[in-house]
Amino acid sequence: MVVRHFPALVLIALVADLPLTLIRSAADNVDNGVLSFLMGFPAIALVTPLAKAAAIVAVDRWDRGQPGAVAAAFGALLRTFPLLLIASLAWTLAVFAGVALLVIPGVIVLVLGQCLMGAVILERRSLKEAARRTVALVRPRFFAVLALFLMVQAIAGVGSAILEPPVGLVADGWVLDLATGALTSPLAFAPLAVLFLRSRALDDGHAAATDSSPGT
Repeated sequence: MVVRHFPALVLIALVADLPLTLIRSAADNVDNGVLSFLMGFPAIALVTPLAKAAAIVAVDRWDRGQPGAVAAAFGALLRTFPLLLIASLAWTLAVFAGVALLVIPGVIVLVLGQCLMGAVILERRSLKEAARRTVALVRPRFFAVLALFLMVQAIAGVGSAILEPPVGLVADGWVLDLATGALTSPLAFAPLAVLFLRSRALDDGHAAATDSSPGT
């Protein structure tokens, strides 16, 4: 699916990669190291989940064979943008707080929150309900989700390192960063979008089987 719809995923990736590239470019020109950091890494953590949220909508429509997946993804993103941004901010702050405490709690929150955006954008849940939903979906398969997260981040990193030299022959600066980011970030967020949909289907299927079993 990632290969077949890769051009559409690159377009969706621009939701995060364009603002992030501009923010990073501005941060590079700031002399204050602390301010430069605050403009960089937290912004990445805050904005990146928005692209995954849009990808979840698109992948769901592709799974169902429905047309207009990219338009639907952008439409859903616009409709739920305020709540998505609040959810992303809350998740980011929780991860940073966990890392600041003992590191491991931050990793746990990072993994447990992998289905948060999907619960907000696709299931239209409130922030509190979405938090409960993502924990319910991820907890039974925590280590598999952790392994997937690490794997896709590594693949995206290697892809970026491979692409940078040839793309650098025709572009530099923020254009180079944008091109390599848009071409490699789908390798990270698309599998995580599929993760939400598959976890949701398994959970719903288990609930349906329980409801239909004798004596329930």
